[in-house]
Amino acid sequence: MITAGDCTGHGVPGALMSMLGISFLGEIVNNRRITESGQILNELRKEVQRALHQKGIRDEAKDGMDISLCVVDRTKNVIQFSGANNNLYMVRDGELTDYRADRMPIGIYDLEDKDFTSQNIPTMSGDLIYMFSDGYADQFGGPNHKKFKYTTLKTFLLNIHKLPLLRQKQKLEKEFNDWKGTSPQIDDVLILGLRI
Repeated sequence: MITAGDCTGHGVPGALMSMLGISFLGEIVNNRRITESGQILNELRKEVQRALHQKGIRDEAKDGMDISLCVVDRTKNVIQFSGANNNLYMVRDGELTDYRADRMPIGIYDLEDKDFTSQNIPTMSGDLIYMFSDGYADQFGGPNHKKFKYTTLKTFLLNIHKLPLLRQKQKLEKEFNDWKGTSPQIDDVLILGLRI
């Protein structure tokens, strides 16, 4: 299992949410033996709501997290993906496919809780998957001080996907810093790449 999460808050509140998420995921997967990606996120949402005493009351703090989670089955050559606001990108043979996450977070939500969906994605040797937070795409910069945006990120990932992962990391860091320039960094940044 591989996951990339983006918790609300900075400093101590963000660290607390991260620790809760890691702890709850360990409990759900290792102790309860739940291995279906959507069900893992359903259980994680319940645990976060319970721990934070979230009842859905108006003006209540909406702390939580956005997350993408993959269960990799190398014997069946399948990835099962579920996401809370965070999509998954897969690059195969020079084409990028965007697997959409459910548009709801882990935590309290304005709409009635729906179950998270699980997408079974066949894989082939050489496929590359990317999981990420919104920090890269949302960064302001460039000549017009605009957001980097997901369409630009997709294009950039396609341009570098054949490189070794360490080299991709270096290219991503350089592109981000060049784009940001003297603008302040507005959020945490996470991009996780895995070659199948």
